[in-house]
Amino acid sequence: MTTPEEATATASAANVLGTEMALAAALRALIKTHPHPNLLAQELAQQRQFSQAHLEASPVPDKALMGFELTWALILHRDPAQDVQLVPGS
Repeated sequence: MTTPEEATATASAANVLGTEMALAAALRALIKTHPHPNLLAQELAQQRQFSQAHLEASPVPDKALMGFELTWALILHRDPAQDVQLVPGS
């Protein structure tokens, strides 16, 4: 039987995943319709590098970096099996 704490943790993880998926979908829509996709791709690449360097220099668990990478994969809509990228060069 699941304890209340386990049920809460499971519900919280599901909520975070749902939120992440919704935000990634919204960002992909904005990226696709941006009037200057090349400039946007450059800025996204810079922001990702800056954020990743900051995260790697911080005392956070490895799971944080894994979550960062997975979230960027969702935002840029990269499918590792198909090597599909929404924003080229990122």
